[in-house]
Amino acid sequence: MFPLYPQIRIPGKKSWLIIFLIALNTTLFLISLSRLEEFIFKYGMIPTKIFQGEGSLTIFSSMFFHASFWHLFGNMWFLWVFGNNLERKLGKVKFLAFYIICGVCSALIYLLLASQKSIPAIGASGAISGVLGGYLILFPKHKIISLVPIFFFIQLIAVPVLIFIGIWFLYQLLYIGSQTMIAYWAHIGGFLSGIILIRFFAK
Repeated sequence: MFPLYPQIRIPGKKSWLIIFLIALNTTLFLISLSRLEEFIFKYGMIPTKIFQGEGSLTIFSSMFFHASFWHLFGNMWFLWVFGNNLERKLGKVKFLAFYIICGVCSALIYLLLASQKSIPAIGASGAISGVLGGYLILFPKHKIISLVPIFFFIQLIAVPVLIFIGIWFLYQLLYIGSQTMIAYWAHIGGFLSGIILIRFFAK
């Protein structure tokens, strides 16, 4: 399934913070392109270095850099689809704090549970997974207009957010321990953090 937009849009001002985060991540990716590997090892979070007392700031910097265009596009698209309603519900200040804290929590969980501790982890997916968790709690009855493949055809279907995010989370669980270069523990950590923290931020 590929999400396009929420069926219900919360009324409010334009989501300038979401636009800023997308612009920031895109700008940093473009800057890093000429020396991508160098930037990944400099600003990415490497668990072994953290445990040695080095590079603690990469817990923050890693969530603003990406390894490829598709890595960037996937994260920013999910942020746009699910972030707008959440920003309008929480307000800009609360949303930014929620986003960053979820990103930090996902990084800490990845530090503890990741099997590949010498490989740098980068990307906003941990923080965005927190956004998905928050969205699930605040808008459980919403539907996401999505492109869904059915046999040989692509259908436009309003998928209940519980089903969409539920399938997404199940996918993360099933692929834990796979040899891919995807930080599934960061996704799970961010998602669970979002579910827990949103109750405090939404008050």
